[in-house]
Amino acid sequence: MMESCANIQEHLGAWLDGELAPVVGERVELHLKQCPLCLGEKGRIERINSTLKNTLAAEAANIPFAPFWAGVHARIVEERSWQVRVVDWFRLTLTPPRLAWAIPAVILLLLGVLSLERFVPGLGFGQTNLASVESIDGHGMNVALLRESQTKTTIIWLFEDHEAETESTPEPASADPAF
Repeated sequence: MMESCANIQEHLGAWLDGELAPVVGERVELHLKQCPLCLGEKGRIERINSTLKNTLAAEAANIPFAPFWAGVHARIVEERSWQVRVVDWFRLTLTPPRLAWAIPAVILLLLGVLSLERFVPGLGFGQTNLASVESIDGHGMNVALLRESQTKTTIIWLFEDHEAETESTPEPASADPAF
């Protein structure tokens, strides 16, 4: 019966306020008829509720309602300054769960914007340092010509290629800048 009493006493306040489902309310009523301990707890909660209602009624009677409501209404309709509205907006917007999703979203957005140049030439926001080998002459001269158009830089690269000495390539060099 003690476990049942603890469960019933947990629901007593809600039952007195009429907040319980009818089935649970009937179970509480039935238990109160059989258990003097829970009936005493019900009486204690009723006395507390009565004291609170009487105190609130006495204090509220001292407050003139018309000026009180005028003050409340003025606070409701008053226009807040733009600084307060911005601070309130940030306070509501920058909550930890939203920040947890916003940070990766901003990173992805930045990566997407910065990678647009790769897919749409000329749309980039920064300079690229793209250089391409314009020609390699493998007919015994061992020279590579590298040109970078933005800085107008030309690099002539002389190198030794021991493998090329034994074999020569009859293919002409392509004018395509791709590797």
